[in-house]
Amino acid sequence: MEKPDDLKKEIRELKARLGESEQTLNAIRSGEVDALVVSGSRGDQVFTLKGAEMPYRILVEEMNQGALLITPDGTILYANTRFAVLSKMPLEQVIGSSWQQFFPRENLPQLEASLKASGALSPGEELRLQATDGSLCPVHLSLRTMSASGLEGFSVIVTDLTERKQSENALRKTSAELLEKNEALEAFSTTISHDMRAPLRSMEGFVQILLGDYGDKLEPQAKSYLDRIAMSAKRLDHLIADVLAYSKLSCDQNEVATLDLDKIVRDMVEIYPNLREADIEIVASSARVRGLEVPLGQCISNLLGNAIKFVPTGVTPHVKVWTEPINGQSRLWVADNGIGISPNDQERIFDIFSRLHSNAAYEGTGLGLSLVKKAVEKMGGRVGVESELGQGSRFWIELQSAQ
Repeated sequence: MEKPDDLKKEIRELKARLGESEQTLNAIRSGEVDALVVSGSRGDQVFTLKGAEMPYRILVEEMNQGALLITPDGTILYANTRFAVLSKMPLEQVIGSSWQQFFPRENLPQLEASLKASGALSPGEELRLQATDGSLCPVHLSLRTMSASGLEGFSVIVTDLTERKQSENALRKTSAELLEKNEALEAFSTTISHDMRAPLRSMEGFVQILLGDYGDKLEPQAKSYLDRIAMSAKRLDHLIADVLAYSKLSCDQNEVATLDLDKIVRDMVEIYPNLREADIEIVASSARVRGLEVPLGQCISNLLGNAIKFVPTGVTPHVKVWTEPINGQSRLWVADNGIGISPNDQERIFDIFSRLHSNAAYEGTGLGLSLVKKAVEKMGGRVGVESELGQGSRFWIELQSAQ
């Protein structure tokens, strides 16, 4: 245990050290100290306080933006090299001049107003810097009030917007060109699809005429050939229609609207005879979503059509449709009692032209689910499936809820 005299001595030493530290700090604040000597494991080290401003000077001189220090009346006290380059004036001539000379007359009211308002300038406001040769470049100014060593004024950062403007113009031009090409492509697709589908329908029509008028006079083999021609023409016609629908999704500029899911499902069932005659249970819902009406109707009709098509032979298809809220979204479910999908195939069924079944009973173009995925993603939603072989499938579409 320490003696009272030893404790008093230790307290006096601590007070002396504290007083010495306070004197050092006060000297640093007042600028009386240029350097400090710090003792440590590496010996005595000298730290120059005034030299600490060198990295900042280097940073300002090498930065890609112009930097100014100006007085309240606009006289330039300091300018970095980048500003001299932007203004195309020797640095020694820039310093001491008025900053108003570097801006066209129409910008001067904004500059004066910003100085009077202590540096307030509209965020993102674009001005023009006028070089000595009369050339102009778009710039953005960032002003801050400054008070140091008795000097009052402003610090100004001048950002050259030339490259950004060039990029924006190039992007705008590219967007316009893409839009024009998309419109041309859509017109071409529509024309081609019409020109291709017309002869296919003629082929199918003439086949039906032949079978109707001369069917009883044809050999079984000949009738089989005609049936195959008609089936192939019909399948190719469906393929062209699906490709056209898929391509139109990329060009469709319809506006997003608030849609009643329950109404769209019931409308799809009423429109298509094959759905109207099927056993489809629709659980009433008041869910409303944000989406595109026509593409969403195509998605639902595709899912319902698949649900009644992909069932085992001899099994009556049963489909159930319902909606549930999930984290601010609305999820529409379409469940069936069909053949199901292997877990290994559940990702690729949404790929374009992907078909898992070559059986004629499950004919299709392989575009239905890829069209569904593309349309749903365009509306900012998601699509998925839960299924096992022989256990049916549950497809879902998830869109932003309008509530």
